[in-house]
Amino acid sequence: MERLCDLQGRRLIIACEPCHRRGLYDLDYLGHRFGPHACVYEVYIRLTQTCRYQHPVGVRRPNQYGRACRAQIELDQPSSAKLLPSRS
Repeated sequence: MERLCDLQGRRLIIACEPCHRRGLYDLDYLGHRFGPHACVYEVYIRLTQTCRYQHPVGVRRPNQYGRACRAQIELDQPSSAKLLPSRS
């Protein structure tokens, strides 16, 4: 499993298309809140625990068509296109 200190980027993005929820989290803040060696999966579970479709691991849903949380993790990478080219 990856840890927060292993991630390269400035922000962690957690987005869920069916719910239209999106959260931007600063990696420095998450490292301070959960510790720099926190597992990314554990941080994901803690940040998405308010989702109404989140179920504990191993719990069966009422049927096979039951909705589940579909939040995805992305990293906000600084774009090199925004940087001005060097004139030297």
